[in-house]
Amino acid sequence: MRLLLTLTLLLSLSVLCFAQKTDTITITRKFIDNKVILFSEQAQLYIDSSGKSPVQQIDRQTFFPLHTFRFQPFAFDYFDYVFWLRVTINNPADVMIPALFTAGVHKGVKIFRKVNGRFVVLESTQQDLLPHQRPFRYDEKYVPLKFYPHQTYELLIKISEHPQLFMNLQPKLVSYGWEYDDKMRAFFDEYRYLMADGFFASILFFVAMYMFVLYFVEHKRYYIYYAGYLFFILLFALWGIEHSPYMRIFFSFIPFLKFSANNNTYALIANIFYYLFLNEFLELGKIAPKFEKTVRIYLRLLILLLIADTLLNFIFQAYQAGGYVWIITQPVIAFFGIYSTIMVLTLKGSFVKYIKWGSVALLSGVIVGISEQLLMMKPFENVLMRLALSMPFNIGVLVEILCFSTALGYKTWLRQRNRNLLMKSVKESDLRTLRSQINPHFIFNSLNAIKSYILNHRSVEAAEYLTDFSTLMRSILQNSKEKLIPLADELETTLLYIKLEKLRFDNDFEFVYEIDNKIDTSETLIPPMLLQPYIENAIKHGLMNKPSDRRLTISIRALTYKTLIVIDDNGIGREQASLLRKHLFKNQSMGMNINDERIKLLAMTNDWHIDIQIIDKKASGKALGTKVMIYLPDID
Repeated sequence: MRLLLTLTLLLSLSVLCFAQKTDTITITRKFIDNKVILFSEQAQLYIDSSGKSPVQQIDRQTFFPLHTFRFQPFAFDYFDYVFWLRVTINNPADVMIPALFTAGVHKGVKIFRKVNGRFVVLESTQQDLLPHQRPFRYDEKYVPLKFYPHQTYELLIKISEHPQLFMNLQPKLVSYGWEYDDKMRAFFDEYRYLMADGFFASILFFVAMYMFVLYFVEHKRYYIYYAGYLFFILLFALWGIEHSPYMRIFFSFIPFLKFSANNNTYALIANIFYYLFLNEFLELGKIAPKFEKTVRIYLRLLILLLIADTLLNFIFQAYQAGGYVWIITQPVIAFFGIYSTIMVLTLKGSFVKYIKWGSVALLSGVIVGISEQLLMMKPFENVLMRLALSMPFNIGVLVEILCFSTALGYKTWLRQRNRNLLMKSVKESDLRTLRSQINPHFIFNSLNAIKSYILNHRSVEAAEYLTDFSTLMRSILQNSKEKLIPLADELETTLLYIKLEKLRFDNDFEFVYEIDNKIDTSETLIPPMLLQPYIENAIKHGLMNKPSDRRLTISIRALTYKTLIVIDDNGIGREQASLLRKHLFKNQSMGMNINDERIKLLAMTNDWHIDIQIIDKKASGKALGTKVMIYLPDID
């Protein structure tokens, strides 16, 4: 690029090496009446590629007519250069004539006048000045000048540039009246850009904040990813909006971000969040694993480009190299956008159709927006909006937001519906558990035991049995209302149940109870009535069918992040018990089946994963009983 500029400059010098004298521009009193003077034909140009030559040295350089030089597009070298214009202006009138000079929108403009062989500064401006700091507060591109009567002004105008795709110099003098009329015309002709950009930014901000709120309510990562995507699209929009001389929101107070960097940073971060959202929301790892791997590779590429962009533009301030990163990034985003949209169109799902529509709309807006920039289809001389955003891009993003928001709402509705169904199932399971735990056979046998005590004139045992029985019933009814209870309450109910069973069977089996001292039973949580079905099976089907030496053991041990409860019996085993009571097997196993269903539902609805293992103890093919191992996770 530098070689091309050098050759162009040498060619111009070879043809015009003697064209040093400038044509004098005459400014008359009529100029005050809303006039404009274009002097591209009269001005001469010198390009200081070093950007460091002092003004006195510049005056001795070889200038050539400005209108003969053609600025190259995509010339990121330009921001390293300083462009010097030489022009002579004469005021033959008897009055001082005020005027505004402009050569377009540039980083900085400084005007020198030759006085007694030396150049002195008349006026200067910088694009990063706030309105109250500008010499002409209403627009940073204008520099106010005063031309006094019967004087000739030999001017050198120093123009420095910030990184941009297209560079051009269009020097002119305008009257204050012309500038005011131009501004009023712009408010009528360009108000649609103001309204569209304000509408666009407002929607982005509102939806982004709403997604942030949904993330903290639903705790789903795709909400925070989509909020991040919208937030950086908003920054992308604000970066362009605030190049207007009339907008001061955020970037205007950080000139380094506004004029030294480009919008590539925000586009890269927005793309990273966008594909993180697609990957998480569509669950690509499940429905399209190959596409998901490609997205992950693309995300790594975007991160590398973002690191390069940040280092070059913000750390080392190597804006030329940073501009090439921008040129690389734009087609990469467009091409992968086409690929990802094609892949999304092949996916299936109840809410995926909304993602398809939104992806197509967004891709269309991005391609048109990039084309407008690269092909100079978008107007670059707006008065109100220096960097007018692409209307097709805005429309594409808004349609995408509508479609994606619909998909998010639909998926949230499906999740809520499934959650309600699960909660209904949990409640129904709890009711069935309550009904199954208050076993009619147990109640009938307990009442018969009390009756037997009374008939045998064992009133003390009957009273004690009845007291324990009523206490157990009350405990079951109270605990059944809770989703989780302390282990201490569960053990109290369990031990009372075993005590009644021992009394009913005349203490015909031995019971051993062990608990680890490390366990705080008041802090450890457990679903109510979890242990009773396994203990009931151990006593009725395992121990009572054995002639002698019956033993039931409950041991509780502390493990890492878990509590282990072991219910061990030395009965006849499950296989023999099922053969002996084959006609009762279905009814007798109902409590355990309902318990298993309840544990699955708790895992699905509350992420409480309780692991239960049932082991048939055998030796030499002979059943030695059954061991139930229940692993309780630590639940906060």
